[in-house]
Amino acid sequence: TCRTWHRILADPSLYTHITLDDMEFNTLVACLQQLCRLAPRIRSLRISNCHSSFISKTTVPVQNTSIMHHFPQQPGMHSLYTHITSFTLPRRREEYRKLGFTLHQDFSRALVVLMEQSQESIKCLEIQDNFLDLEMTELIFCIVRYGRHLEHLLYDANKDGGFVAPEVVSAITAACPNIKSFRGQHAISDTVLRRMMTGWEDLTSVTLAPYQSPSMGTKEVSLEGLWSLLECGKVETLELLDLSCISNENVRNMMLRVKHLQATGFEHPANPAFDTDHPFSHLASRFPSLSSSFSSHQQTPPTARLLPGASVRHLTLTKYTSTPLTLPGFGALLKLFPNLETLKFTTNFFTYDHQFQGLTKDIYEEEILMVERMIRGEMSDRWTPERTCWSSDWHAPVTEEQRLRAGMMRPSY
Repeated sequence: TCRTWHRILADPSLYTHITLDDMEFNTLVACLQQLCRLAPRIRSLRISNCHSSFISKTTVPVQNTSIMHHFPQQPGMHSLYTHITSFTLPRRREEYRKLGFTLHQDFSRALVVLMEQSQESIKCLEIQDNFLDLEMTELIFCIVRYGRHLEHLLYDANKDGGFVAPEVVSAITAACPNIKSFRGQHAISDTVLRRMMTGWEDLTSVTLAPYQSPSMGTKEVSLEGLWSLLECGKVETLELLDLSCISNENVRNMMLRVKHLQATGFEHPANPAFDTDHPFSHLASRFPSLSSSFSSHQQTPPTARLLPGASVRHLTLTKYTSTPLTLPGFGALLKLFPNLETLKFTTNFFTYDHQFQGLTKDIYEEEILMVERMIRGEMSDRWTPERTCWSSDWHAPVTEEQRLRAGMMRPSY
């Protein structure tokens, strides 16, 4: 290009909202390196649908000591092969080093520079649907070191599955105090959730899902942990992905708790004009000049407290391996979250067939019709036909975990 165009294209102010989508790993790294040279002050960075042919296709040998013992003279039979990403982190690092694959280091160096340059401006970081083995990079270090001003953090559906250690989520909570939206399937326990609620005062959007703990198997937020989150009255967008604590009985119990709180006068009037205990407070509406004198005697008015669940406007539920909801559960759910504007539900027949003995496809389809009819009837005053805010998928594909469980439960002969 001419010098004028080159000068325009090199203007850092053009690069404030960056989206890097559907790229091979080496192309992605090259783009990040070029951005570093431009030295922009990025406000948002999105990396999605990127991949690596090398990572997806590379297999490495695994020594088989049993075969070596029986066939010591045939070394070609001593090895089995497995995908490189199936190894632990130290072993993967060693295998990448042997094969001369350095893109993880290149990615880390570029991201560190870019985040450091933009640490005062970057508000949003989204990394989604990538097959890149990002656990090998310095991504978490970058978030903790340079993400103090982050407000929206999405890390979801990547090869490593999320931030898999509660300590990582705790570190992010301490290092990034301004988070408003934290999305993705991460290792969030009751303890971590409490830290998030106290550390992130402006948190309005969060995802809760089970995670694998190396020492204790599958873990997730408990019913009391979820109740504490709802009690805070701050979260407006809530994703509850395959949680065991979301069941007919538990949702009904939470709904009854809310009814009890409502009956005992839990909610306070918001911002009262004056102290209602003042002996002449009843005259303030007729004599406005008295309002100021009442106010001078007034203590700080109590902040209005929402009932648990009342703050939630957007709710996403999935059910695959945990106890599914049926018609009574959905009815209690709508009462627990009375101000919903959107509701999304995803499941499949396998979920219900696993839980209910003798369930047939016909019974399942009838249950779907009853739930759909009930929800649309209950929400008719809030949702219009032109604005469909109820979204459901009752026939989602069977997940890998469901297939694994089906194989484990299959009788052997």
